[in-house]
Amino acid sequence: MHLKTSLTALVVSATTVASLAGVPSAASAAQVVPDGSSAASAAASCWEVKQVAPSSPDGLYWLLTPQLRTPTQFSLRSLASWSWAFGAGHPLTGSSFDGVRFSGQTTLDFGTNDGGRQNFRRVWTNEYSGNGWVRGFNYNSAVQGTTDASSYLYSKGTGDATPFTQVYLRPRLRQADLSFAAVPDSGTAAVTALPVARSGSLAQPWGVTGTGAAGTGELATEVQAFAQIGNVMYVGGNFTTVRNQDGSQSVAQSYLAAFDVSTGAWISSFRPTFDNQVRALKALPDGRLAVGGDFTSVNGQRRTGLAVLDTAGTLSPSWSTVVENRGSSGKVSVRSLDVSDGRLYVGGSFTHLVKGTSSWFARNAGRITLSTGNGDGQWNPNLNGAVASLDVDDDGSRVYLAGYMTASGSTAVKNGVAISTAAGAPVTDPAWNPTFSTSGATYQQAVEQVGSKVWLGGSQHSMFSYDRSTLALQDTSITKSGGDLQAIGSNGRVVYGGCHCGDWVFEGTTSWDTWGVGQNPVPWRQAGKISLLGAWDAASGAFVSTFAPQWKSRGGYGVWAVEVASDGTLWAGGSIQTSVRENGSNQFSGGFARFAQRPSTAPAAPSGPAVSLEGSTATVSWSPSSTAGVRYEVLRDDRVVAVTSSTSVQVPGSDVDDRFFVRASDGQGNWSASTSVVRPTVSSTVLPAGATWAYWFDDANAVDPAWTSDGFDSSGWRRGAAPLGWGGSSIATDVDVPAGTRRAVTAYYRTGFDLADVDAFTRYVLTTRADDGVLVRVNGVEVARVNLPSGSLTSTTYATSAPSTTAATASPVRVDLPSSALRDGTNVVTAEVHSNYRSTPNASLDASVVASR
Repeated sequence: MHLKTSLTALVVSATTVASLAGVPSAASAAQVVPDGSSAASAAASCWEVKQVAPSSPDGLYWLLTPQLRTPTQFSLRSLASWSWAFGAGHPLTGSSFDGVRFSGQTTLDFGTNDGGRQNFRRVWTNEYSGNGWVRGFNYNSAVQGTTDASSYLYSKGTGDATPFTQVYLRPRLRQADLSFAAVPDSGTAAVTALPVARSGSLAQPWGVTGTGAAGTGELATEVQAFAQIGNVMYVGGNFTTVRNQDGSQSVAQSYLAAFDVSTGAWISSFRPTFDNQVRALKALPDGRLAVGGDFTSVNGQRRTGLAVLDTAGTLSPSWSTVVENRGSSGKVSVRSLDVSDGRLYVGGSFTHLVKGTSSWFARNAGRITLSTGNGDGQWNPNLNGAVASLDVDDDGSRVYLAGYMTASGSTAVKNGVAISTAAGAPVTDPAWNPTFSTSGATYQQAVEQVGSKVWLGGSQHSMFSYDRSTLALQDTSITKSGGDLQAIGSNGRVVYGGCHCGDWVFEGTTSWDTWGVGQNPVPWRQAGKISLLGAWDAASGAFVSTFAPQWKSRGGYGVWAVEVASDGTLWAGGSIQTSVRENGSNQFSGGFARFAQRPSTAPAAPSGPAVSLEGSTATVSWSPSSTAGVRYEVLRDDRVVAVTSSTSVQVPGSDVDDRFFVRASDGQGNWSASTSVVRPTVSSTVLPAGATWAYWFDDANAVDPAWTSDGFDSSGWRRGAAPLGWGGSSIATDVDVPAGTRRAVTAYYRTGFDLADVDAFTRYVLTTRADDGVLVRVNGVEVARVNLPSGSLTSTTYATSAPSTTAATASPVRVDLPSSALRDGTNVVTAEVHSNYRSTPNASLDASVVASR
């Protein structure tokens, strides 16, 4: 069951409350009984349906509400949004079993464990090996189950049985109690969905496998870096082999490989050789690829920690700069690269940047001028610990670094530090004073500036954001029970955090040390499920629970690299082994997986809305959106009252004071801007479609020349209900002649309608069809002529075209009747329908007149 706040109405079951939605109305909606029988009479909940219509049976009902907060039976405290992460231990305000009430517990474990019937008055939602890691509502340890397929109680013989469970959400909401935002006359603005990745992975034709010289630990995962150049995604890590999906092709290719951005296919022409793992990649402005890592040799030539390749995989002849570690460990490792203002920024474990016989002291972080390959001796943060990640601010004024440092020169810093890009590499003012979730290890492993925030992640499972200007703490999330944050990537609106976590993410807390999952009260605001990679809204900082990939990783080491490609596809890599696709199937995902971005573009808006009101029913019509495949939502005052794929709809329970708007929806969380307000035009159908007409259709006997006059006596004519004609499935009265008899070219028709007061309305619209040609008169005055020549017509005048009945009906003829042609009392309508040829397979007539003001 998926719960969200959105701007639409959904059909749901009376026995299960599903996704409920809110939209900006309420004056006339309050006049309608909210029994859920139609979109216009949507209830706020199934509970409300039963309150206003107790005899309502189980079935489908329309529900509409701004947001869903609190279910019954076990009552959660108010949440920012609904969450099914029960195993995270959401605090309960109360619960009951068989009328026995409990309080002060959580969704992780509630009820009692006293034995007897009480064995069944306990629910816990933890996952562990004894119940096969099954997620569900489990009984206590005294309740045994079995793995037999015929049993409704599942367990592996250790108790804690998981029963077949149905969950009913019964929010006690009423339409009258709900608050909807008022819609201005200009209408609603366009709404676009957050461009977050889909949870199911894309089909993956190729991946990487094997572990190389760096070993098999969590700092040596198969994939650790991505970089895109053109339509190529470069993938670096500690792998030894590229392999296709079914394993029929395996090719030795270590540490760096190239894949097609669009298809994921391996590009076999890119075959550089490295002697150790690649840990960082960066596309350079001129199209070359900067590579960092633990290697000492590239393509058989000595390159320590840093190299630049062209797109063919060969070493760039104009670049020979490397890094060295002249400290006691001697180990070289480049873990992060970025480019800004013509310089390549380098972070990792080293002491010097070296080009030929020249060297520049740059402990663990430095920068190199791209045009010359020379190190910048004036910029040395001189960090006393390794850099795991760095990111240059978009404005080029500072560099954010995450890692193991506690000092920059003689200045004390934390494991997240901001360094000015000015000469001297001073710590910024104000200095960054990151908040850590623990008093223990505080190393940080990932940092990235996104818009107005800087995101920092690392030890004890923290993913925190900071104000870009002041570096003050903004948003906080902790994964627990889970693992450290290891990589951060973004598309500008969504921030992705990779981790070796597989349980819960808790928002609104900064402390990992002082609380445990399942305690009540809790220091956090909201909890959600996370598995190796999570998504956060860059603007609000909220965790995005709709992104929930399912996959497995070697050793549980998780995701160590995140990149959003130019087409919006998310690439996530680490020790990934398999992933679940959008269709639910499992696939090999060697080292990395790809995820398509959800649509995030608003459809084009509909136009030309019109509303006519007849009695208490409003007919709303509009011109379609230019975007294909959309549905339309009609808003009355401040809420949706109809959803349709056509371009008109009837809304009961309306009145002349209602305000209507129309917008398009693609069903993916994107809405067009609505039309501006349109108010009802009061109307009355004075001549209904399907009325009874007198008709003359006779080739042997001419029609009386006075047939259009007021006093003409048509009692000798035949009569029938419209549509009249022949050859169409919709014909109500067949006027055709018997077989073997020659048809007349022209059929003549008469009917009428009464008006008590012509001036009571300001507009009269006649709607008819031209099948094949038609001329209509009202009280002897010609008001419409279509598919006929000008001038006088005779009984043998042929129509100028021959549309089918279907085509003629789909393109109705609409004309405004001049008020001078109308009169109080009876108004006579006459029509003559001419065929394009005598053997035409179909011809028809129907007409209506609608008065409005």
